[in-house]
Amino acid sequence: MFTTSRFADDERDGVFAALREYVGGRDYLGWRLASEIPDVGKRLDRAHLYVLPASVKTVSRQSADCGVGAGLILYDAEKWAETPSDEQANMPAAISRAKGAAKAAGCAHFGISPGGEMVGIIPDACSFDLSKAIHRHVDWADITLFNIQAQRLLSDQCNGRAGVKAYVKFVSTVAQEVHAKNPLTKISAQLSFRYTPPSRMIDAIRQLRGTVDGFYLAYPRNVGGRCDYCSSQNLQAVLKAIRLM
Repeated sequence: MFTTSRFADDERDGVFAALREYVGGRDYLGWRLASEIPDVGKRLDRAHLYVLPASVKTVSRQSADCGVGAGLILYDAEKWAETPSDEQANMPAAISRAKGAAKAAGCAHFGISPGGEMVGIIPDACSFDLSKAIHRHVDWADITLFNIQAQRLLSDQCNGRAGVKAYVKFVSTVAQEVHAKNPLTKISAQLSFRYTPPSRMIDAIRQLRGTVDGFYLAYPRNVGGRCDYCSSQNLQAVLKAIRLM
């Protein structure tokens, strides 16, 4: 899975070349990005083109375009201003409302990508607490895809205390628990070029082969702070590793 459609001018061609080389029919792209590189977007079924609404209201609005735009609504609720406080306070209920809104609009595919703290990650401690995770309280019926945002555990900041071992343990445990409730829900594990070198990502990818269905590559070049490992070369290396799964 890859979303970003805004790049530095000197890396745009390299990123697009990497996507053209490695993206195939099993992959997922953000709808906006697929529109910018239509030769790649055409390789994917509409169900593999997604948008990332951050509120139930936005889910409802973007679901209206399911027939002509993205085929997957991926509810991206996090602890930020884009997600209303009442939704943050009761995320399982908000997910049910968002799923209902997408279904009412005729969307066949609905997924979730809750922020790390919502799935039990404790960022400052570089650890996790599954008792704080929402996935045990979610109704998994009719949820096509679940993106696990545990990428903080792989960061340079957390590598000494957490790193690949903690990341793999957390993702594996959550994936197994979700699949026990709905084996049809696809699981992706998020990785971020903001603060994780490709070698560490590739180590995690190899260890999670067969446990998750794929990986979400966050490439926040023009969002938030500095992106330490954003480069077309690093992206190509990670895409190659994923393709070898």
